[in-house]
Amino acid sequence: MNRIFSIKGSFRVPDGTLVSPFLNAKDSQSGLPFDLLDGFSIAAGEIEPRKESKIHIMPHVTQVTFVRRGSIQIHMRDPGTEAKYEVPLQVDQALITRPGTFFQLDNKRNESCHVLYIVSPAYIFLTDDAGNVIYDDAIVLEESWSELKAAGWESPKMKTSGVTKEARDMAIARLAKKGDVG
Repeated sequence: MNRIFSIKGSFRVPDGTLVSPFLNAKDSQSGLPFDLLDGFSIAAGEIEPRKESKIHIMPHVTQVTFVRRGSIQIHMRDPGTEAKYEVPLQVDQALITRPGTFFQLDNKRNESCHVLYIVSPAYIFLTDDAGNVIYDDAIVLEESWSELKAAGWESPKMKTSGVTKEARDMAIARLAKKGDVG
């Protein structure tokens, strides 16, 4: 395909960070053929100075977080474990987050951290024409780490978010239909 892809303007996502999806055939704004890249998507992200994302969980996708500039601390808890742990990432380092992992980005520095998110299968984030979120592969939680641990790593939002395999498939079908008419 004779096309150059570049990082353009970003927008704030529900976890509080900035994201610029630029290589995702499942993004209605990409202009790519819908079935071109079924296996993955790439987005650029920015975690602003002295900011941390909300804790979130992605039940259906694996994410690689690759640091392009700055550094970041990533707080995680893997499925089926009780222990929360932290992983520091520097420039040119990456971390894999498996489906079902509790995940939080924490930038303790006075400069922004710029990352690439490589997600497999392709990340789905669907909004209606008014910009309301219809489906998001991430469930963004309101609880702190200590509150989640005290609740046995359960959050009411995990049950009410609608982030199911069926909802994901319906969002993909809706995006495919949108791609056929647009």
